[in-house]
Amino acid sequence: MNRTYTPIALVLILIGFLSSCTDTVDVDVPNGGARLVVEASINWEKGTSGQTQTIKLSASTAFFDNNPDVPVTGASVIVIKDDDGMQFVFEDQNNGDYTTNDFEPEIDQSYTLEILYNGQTYTATETLMSVTEINDIEQTIEGGGDEEEIQIKVFFNDPVGIENYYLGEFNSSVNPLLTLSALSDQFTDGNENFIEFDNEELVPEATVDISIYGISEAYYNYIDILIEQASENDGPFQTTPVQLRGNCINEDNPNEEVLGYFRLGEVVRATYTIQ
Repeated sequence: MNRTYTPIALVLILIGFLSSCTDTVDVDVPNGGARLVVEASINWEKGTSGQTQTIKLSASTAFFDNNPDVPVTGASVIVIKDDDGMQFVFEDQNNGDYTTNDFEPEIDQSYTLEILYNGQTYTATETLMSVTEINDIEQTIEGGGDEEEIQIKVFFNDPVGIENYYLGEFNSSVNPLLTLSALSDQFTDGNENFIEFDNEELVPEATVDISIYGISEAYYNYIDILIEQASENDGPFQTTPVQLRGNCINEDNPNEEVLGYFRLGEVVRATYTIQ
């Protein structure tokens, strides 16, 4: 399953639609106010200590606001290792980033994120998931004639008898858009699995940075829906997407919508040069 974020294409379609209209239409978009955005991905790259980690906090802006999300400063951010209560303090860098240099990653260990901000307590709990090494990367041609495009497949062994979920992240030198792909081993348990990436702009000598993450089932369900919604392109009047909520909760006000997700996973990386 490979879907690419294509916000540029959607914008162009919307511009074309609006330019063909003779009447001005004012769209009233409800504004529920700024929401806390939590970008908390704890990634443990194989072969490293995993001690240095960063969590980003920001506040969302209105739909038609040209300004980016506003960095959140002055919060208290800690991650707690659930089995023994060890706390890892993420220091405020005064730009929305909160960092630590002493995190201790442990496979299959549960961790809880705790954020104190504006008198409110936000929490989320996840398990650090493992991932296997990359076996091979193969390049093929997909389609035919004018529809041909280069495709690469990243192979790895799936552990036997364990439910595993994976996230593939692809960043090519010829396209600024990041491509994400989510994979479940539901029908391929214990076999050699692969995650694929194709793009019509790939040409010889282009490079693709590849990251394969181990992720939880809950995050797989979340990111799979997010990828699907981001890749749909049915014009400005497409079907309204389902509401997608992450795992961060305001303990003082559970009805508050908090954007983002707290996840932990082992990751393997590689760079491939198109032949």
